[in-house]
Formats: sequence, C-alpha cells, structure tokens
Amino acid sequence: MKRLMSGFLLQALVCLTVRAVEELPSWAIRVFNEKLIAGYERVQKMEPSFFTGDFNGDGRSDVALLIKERTTGKVGIAILESGKNQFKILGAGRSFGNGGDDFRWMDVWSMRHSGKVDQLYVEKRETASAVIYWDGSKYRWQQEGD
Repeated sequence: MKRLMSGFLLQALVCLTVRAVEELPSWAIRVFNEKLIAGYERVQKMEPSFFTGDFNGDGRSDVALLIKERTTGKVGIAILESGKNQFKILGAGRSFGNGGDDFRWMDVWSMRHSGKVDQLYVEKRETASAVIYWDGSKYRWQQEGD
C-alpha cells in the first residue's frame, strides 16, 4: 500500500511541477517556414515567445512572434495573419514607432484585449512602455511611459 501511495504522490507532484508548453499553430509554422525563415529566426528570450490573438480585427486568430533578423541580430515582432498567408514585421531591422528597428531593449511583453482587436504591450522595465495596435489599416505605436 505504501508503494502504491508513493507512486501516486510522485505522479501528482510531477503533474503539478510540469508546465504544459503551448506550440505555435501549424498554419503559423508553415507561414514562418515559407516566408520568413531565410531572413529571420525565432527568439526565445522571453516567456512567452509568442501570443495568439486577433491583432488586425478580422475575427481570425493571428500570431505575434518574437524574431531576430539573421544578418544584423536585430530583434522585433512578426505578426502572422491567419487566413491571409501574410505577415508584418515590427522592428527586426525595420523602424517602427519609438521602438526603432531593434527591440532588443524590450524585456517584457504581453497581450491586452481591447474590444474587437487585441493589442501588444511592450516594455523596458521601469523605463518605457508602449502599446502596439491595429488602427484599421496599419499597426501603430502608442507610447505609454518613458
């Protein structure tokens, strides 16, 4: 009985300590591999390394993914748009808002739900933050703190 109980407790402990790892949707992996892998690589510098949400307000789940430009090492965000086989690059060698062309400064990011469109919140702890949002025609940068 003790052996059975020990095995049960060990399994319970493993279940409590192992965190489920969410994977990119298969369509996002396909878009990344077909369109971005030659010039960019995925970045795992923060958790999570991607968010799934409706970033462009079309009612479909998109993916915001941390990336790094292969030639320069500049970090940014790729927004992969579901159903369109399209993407937008923010940073990673392309200037975007006050974030510039390299988001290496960013040490926190999260997703906010705002009505119909999800937004990305980017931050350098205790110094600066901004919201990245879709205005109906393009992604915009709104500074929140410096």
